[in-house]
Amino acid sequence: MKKVLVILPDNNKGKYITRGFMSAFKDIGFFVAERKIYDLNLDEVYKINPDCIFYFWSDNPQSEIIIDFYKNINSENIKLINLSEMSDYIPSDVRKKNLSFCFSQNEKIKKNRVLFGINGKDYKSKFSGYKYSITFSGNPAYESREKLLAAIIYNFGELNIFCRSYDFYKSVDDMYKLNLLPDRYIDIYRSSYRGYVDSQMELADIYVSSKVNIDMINPNKGTVNYRCFEILASGGFMLAPKTDNTDYLFETGKDFDFYTSQVELIDKIKFYLNNLNIAQLIAMNGRKNVLSNHSFCDRLKSILRSVYGKDFNSR
Repeated sequence: MKKVLVILPDNNKGKYITRGFMSAFKDIGFFVAERKIYDLNLDEVYKINPDCIFYFWSDNPQSEIIIDFYKNINSENIKLINLSEMSDYIPSDVRKKNLSFCFSQNEKIKKNRVLFGINGKDYKSKFSGYKYSITFSGNPAYESREKLLAAIIYNFGELNIFCRSYDFYKSVDDMYKLNLLPDRYIDIYRSSYRGYVDSQMELADIYVSSKVNIDMINPNKGTVNYRCFEILASGGFMLAPKTDNTDYLFETGKDFDFYTSQVELIDKIKFYLNNLNIAQLIAMNGRKNVLSNHSFCDRLKSILRSVYGKDFNSR
């Protein structure tokens, strides 16, 4: 039995994705040991004696720790498998041939490109009625997002935002500075904050019980993000920006719907709020798509085929 040491990043998104891959390693017969990034100990690593070490490169502030770890470990017999959202996250001095993979839908990235995946078990939620009308989960403190959120507040007078408090109140300050909303609407925006969610099951409950979930691509990445997979796996209806990547992965009007502008976003929110039966049908199809075609296990098999030159099958 092959052994893998999985390093857990110190942020929720990194943990969610990494734990999805941990389950996939177990499904294909690996013994899995895990360590938090701040608890790495070379002596423990040598005792575990893993065949490979898996790390999702998710946060630049943690780069120094992992780089020092790689420099000090004797890795002649240990394969270091790095995965990142953007290829330039992994510094050139730790990149190794066939062992660094870019977790991206960007068609321009050809070498070792891996699509996002999801562990449906982590987002299994039963619909028991709507609790929220319009929901956004994520960091709102980007100007492009703030403009869209301001438009939603102005047109609908309500919104539900789930994120870290620091990011939310920074976006409130930005709203003032950019003069995006009159004061009375700023007060509505301020009251839209619903707190920070620290569990996948809580997120799943929020997404499935929201009439409309809004995804907004990180302007620094410009591709399909992990949140898209989370929303769909939860059985939530999603409006997301139109990109070549969303069209590549999902069928518009069947798995989700898109928007290309602020005006189109507002129009489609109005439409789906008035046609919840259509939104529900699309949400059901979207969930079926991601669970059938975008599992972490399938993604991992592809990675290991490149690393070991052979196929690994689920147990």
